[in-house]
Amino acid sequence: MTIKSIGLFGNPDKEGIRSAIRFVREHCSQEKVAVLLTRKMARTTGEPDSGHEPEDLVAQVDVVVALGGDGTMLRAARAIGNTGTPLLGINLGSLGYLTDVPIEKVDQALSQLLAGQYHLEERSRVVCTAWRGRAQLVTLSALNDVVLNMGPVPRALELEVLLEGESLGRFLGDGLIVSTPTGSTAYNLSAGGPICHSTVSCLLLTPICPHSLGMRPLIVSPDIDIEVLLHVVGSGAALSADGQETHTLHNGDRLSFGFADSSVHLVKFPHSNFYRVMRHKLNWGAPDRRRDGR
Repeated sequence: MTIKSIGLFGNPDKEGIRSAIRFVREHCSQEKVAVLLTRKMARTTGEPDSGHEPEDLVAQVDVVVALGGDGTMLRAARAIGNTGTPLLGINLGSLGYLTDVPIEKVDQALSQLLAGQYHLEERSRVVCTAWRGRAQLVTLSALNDVVLNMGPVPRALELEVLLEGESLGRFLGDGLIVSTPTGSTAYNLSAGGPICHSTVSCLLLTPICPHSLGMRPLIVSPDIDIEVLLHVVGSGAALSADGQETHTLHNGDRLSFGFADSSVHLVKFPHSNFYRVMRHKLNWGAPDRRRDGR
C-alpha cells in the first residue's frame, strides 16, 4: 500500500510531544506525505483550526500514528473502530507494551513505513454486552480488556461465572478482568493473570482479589459462551472498556463476552518480536541484584 497521508494521535501533556510532531512532519514533508492532526494535537502546536475530530481524521488517512504510551494507542484504536486503518505506536517514554517503537528510532520506523517495509499484525478485540432482564443495556469492545469492578462504594462484589451455561460457582471479590492476549500484559498481569502470546486465539478471565484461593485465572476459547451474573454489587458496579468508557451496573444484571467482529491492525517492522519486547519491558534475564549484593 502506498502511504499518502498519516494521522497523528497523542497526549498533549506528554513530554516531548511537540518535538515528536515536528520531526514526523519534517520527515513526511520530504516524502510528500500529508500529516493530519487531531484537534488536541493541533492546539498543542498552536494551530487549533487545522485539527480534526478523531473519527474524521481516521477516515482521511492511510495510517494512524500514536505518539505516547499505551493509553494513547487504546484511544486511537477506539477511534479507528471497524475501519481497519493500520495503527503504529511510537513510545514517548512510558512502559508501552503496544508502543514498541522508541522515540529514538522514529526516523527508522517512518522510513520503513513509507518504504513498505512492514507487516500488519492482527489483534483481536473483546466484546461485552450488558443485559438487564431481556433489555440490552450497552455493548462495549476493547483491544486490551473489559473490567468489572467496585463502583462508588468500595465493597466486594458477589459474582458468578458461567461457561457454556455451566456455573463455576459464586465468588466474592473486587471484580473480574476479561482480557485479550494483547491485554494480558496490562491489568491482567498486575492482577496475577498469565502472559499470553498475542497470536493465541483466547480470552483470559482473571478475578480481582477473590476471597477464595480456589478462584484462579482461566484461559478460555473464544467460541465458548461466557456469562457473568451480578448477584450482589451494593451501590453498583463499574463496567469499563480499555479504561476509556464506563457504565454502572446493578444487582441482577448479566454480562456476555466474546470476540468482536473486527480486529485492530498494528504496524510491525522486521525487527519487531514478541519475546524481545517482553524481555525488554519485563527485564527478563536481568541480573538478580539481591544475589550479587547490589
